Amino acid sequence: MADNNHPHPTYLVGGSPLWSRAPARDRQGKPYVDCLLLIPGLKHQGDAGIEACMLKIRESLRQLEHAVVYVDLNIKLGLLWVTAEPIAGITLDITRAIQREIPAAKAIAADFNPEPPLEKKPGLLSRLGRRVGLRRIGSGD
Repeated sequence: MADNNHPHPTYLVGGSPLWSRAPARDRQGKPYVDCLLLIPGLKHQGDAGIEACMLKIRESLRQLEHAVVYVDLNIKLGLLWVTAEPIAGITLDITRAIQREIPAAKAIAADFNPEPPLEKKPGLLSRLGRRVGLRRIGSGD
């Protein structure tokens, strides 16, 4: 009888596209944050190496399970996708937790600051104009 408490690589073969599986928003409509990590050489490991990697991922995310909503491991591409609640700093925490267990993992996409800035910064053209001393036409300056 198979032990359902351990991940099995064969369950990850095939399936629908990630965009149709990964949740984007919670029940109140608030968007989740995503973190994407590359795990080099994953597809070249045997079943035992892949299962060991999956167990490391599970163990590293255990301390963050209050915030993690969805996890997807694409073995062929060596990509780990983690969707989480929009808690300030959570993607950095996820990345660090994964890298403690799998040092070769590299963050390639993450929203390290899900909170909007407190004040709106001036746009690029406005900053450039100030830098070169340009004045707005009709501003009376």
